[in-house]
Amino acid sequence: MDAGKTPHPLPLSVAQKQIRDDVPLVCAWALVNAFAIAGGQASLYIAGYTHLQCIQSSSILPCLWIGMLCCAATQSAAAALALLLPCHRRRARRALAYLALAVTFLFHGMYAIHFRISLAAYSGGYVFGWIFYTVVICYMVVRDLTCLSDLLRGDGWCKQ
Repeated sequence: MDAGKTPHPLPLSVAQKQIRDDVPLVCAWALVNAFAIAGGQASLYIAGYTHLQCIQSSSILPCLWIGMLCCAATQSAAAALALLLPCHRRRARRALAYLALAVTFLFHGMYAIHFRISLAAYSGGYVFGWIFYTVVICYMVVRDLTCLSDLLRGDGWCKQ
């Protein structure tokens, strides 16, 4: 043995094993949602899509739009900070990942309320819209819960 080096206490196979990182996965999900929100909001604004027949829906939807845009900014900021922090700041990275995921949950609730109001305001019913958006919302809830379970279970790559 060298005088300055001591062998690793664990066998080589255990010492080399790396744990899957959960923070980048959750942050990527939050960033995808944030950019989808911003892109969707911009395209709807440009297209002038939000012409509703119901006066009550017309007053509620702008509030939801602003809340969803605030969620997009918060999600992207928290996720970007969590990804940019070095690995030795493990608690801060995980806290920011939890924040990004919590805001993602909040956004998905607002998204569900928005489309429920939008589809209810139209007299045609739009069966395809009900089915499609129900499937999309169910997918987002399952994905959110998967990310939450990954955060609760995992220790990340940076565990020393």
